[in-house]
Amino acid sequence: MRHLRAMRFCIGCATAILLVGCGGGGGGSSSTPPPSIKVVISGPSGVLDTGATRQFTASVSGTSDMMVAWSVTESGGGTITAAGLYSAPALPSTYTVKATAHADGTTFASVAVPVVIPEGHVADYDVGVDYHATGADFINTAFVSQYNAPSVRQVVQTQLQGMADRGATLISTRLWLVLEPGTPNTQGAWALTFPMSSQEQANLHSYAADVAAVVGSGGNRLRLVLGLLWLGAADFTLGSPAAGLGSTPVSAATYTARVEATTDTVLAAVKGVSRADGAAVVDLIYLNGEVMIAAPGEVQPKPNEDWFMTTHYPRFVQVVQQAGFTPSVYFQMSDSQADYLTPGYVDVTYPELDGHRSMYWLYRTLHFMHDNSLPLPARIDFSMYVPSDLPLNAGITYAQLIERGLDDADAVLPLLGIGSSYGVAETYYFPDAVQRHSFGQAFAAEASTRTRLHSVTFWSTPDGGGAGVENAYPFAIEDYLPPPK
Repeated sequence: MRHLRAMRFCIGCATAILLVGCGGGGGGSSSTPPPSIKVVISGPSGVLDTGATRQFTASVSGTSDMMVAWSVTESGGGTITAAGLYSAPALPSTYTVKATAHADGTTFASVAVPVVIPEGHVADYDVGVDYHATGADFINTAFVSQYNAPSVRQVVQTQLQGMADRGATLISTRLWLVLEPGTPNTQGAWALTFPMSSQEQANLHSYAADVAAVVGSGGNRLRLVLGLLWLGAADFTLGSPAAGLGSTPVSAATYTARVEATTDTVLAAVKGVSRADGAAVVDLIYLNGEVMIAAPGEVQPKPNEDWFMTTHYPRFVQVVQQAGFTPSVYFQMSDSQADYLTPGYVDVTYPELDGHRSMYWLYRTLHFMHDNSLPLPARIDFSMYVPSDLPLNAGITYAQLIERGLDDADAVLPLLGIGSSYGVAETYYFPDAVQRHSFGQAFAAEASTRTRLHSVTFWSTPDGGGAGVENAYPFAIEDYLPPPK
């Protein structure tokens, strides 16, 4: 006897039908076939937010037994009750809900449920990754220098899609300028040429185009932030403008010409690269990161950084704005728990900082920029590696430390004419899942209850989870996002 199976899907609704029937045999004999058993699943169709629920119902025909057993095919794909109420998991993917007839354990129907992290459930708050390498081995898997290799590009494309599917809306990538032109690269894939080469420019253009092409499963698109960092041949903290700068060294005039050439190369690489919705994929470009300039008479933590900023930042702002992007630098707000929470702090240089120890370097640097008529960023971005003395002290929470730092900024930055608009350009990605979730949700709670925090990008590698802790894809973006409402 021949058995036939056919699956029918109802277009526009989550309905699936499975038929099991019997046909006649040969030899001229005939018999009445038993009735076909059919299972039909009904319920809403379309995407479902992570953590949300959806009610399914099942009907059975061809038997007097109307019972079904509900299940989810994929491990970790959520749960479903005996009454057909499906609860989506925290991770996005497409999962399969299945109803099996009690009368016949081989007869079932199934429906696919696309689960996504919803886009924009906190207005004007972006979460993303400081993404520089495809693996934990940052030295060799940093990708911009080798993006012309098809295998490298394919891995990055896959990882970008995966991060977007988990809710990312921001990708931040640093460009380390390190190598003297025409010299062998003994540093590794992370090191770029100072100034950038034509191949590196082409690689950056391809990378920006790939970021622009990504659409997450929740409909979210990515924006790209670029940051320039200066080491090796580009290390302005080595030497002096008078004696020569960098590891080579080169004259101040040559150094400045190379900074300008690098800026122009980056702009040429990303100008005109837009997403399908028409928005330019690059949002923001940093001239430098963790800028720290001491007050007059104090020891400079980074030699020559005052010269670097006064010499290069005005022109950088001008050309970046002319290209249609936002120019900026980011600062540093990081200290110990004790310094953050010490109520009796007294600043010998700036009394306005009394009681606001977390603003020590950020305020000094912005004060220098203000006094030297350097453009002040509209949004103040900074690294925020709180707490630097792990683990947390008894009775202290991540939320308290984050709130205290931002409250300190609110208290003193208006004295320089700066409003309450902040972005965390770097922060921890702890390897411990419980600790990371607690830390990430402290940022999410701040963004959900106040309007001052606009973005968080966690550092992946190197040292993304602390000194010597290298983190590689995949990343739990959702740890830094508020739970869906």
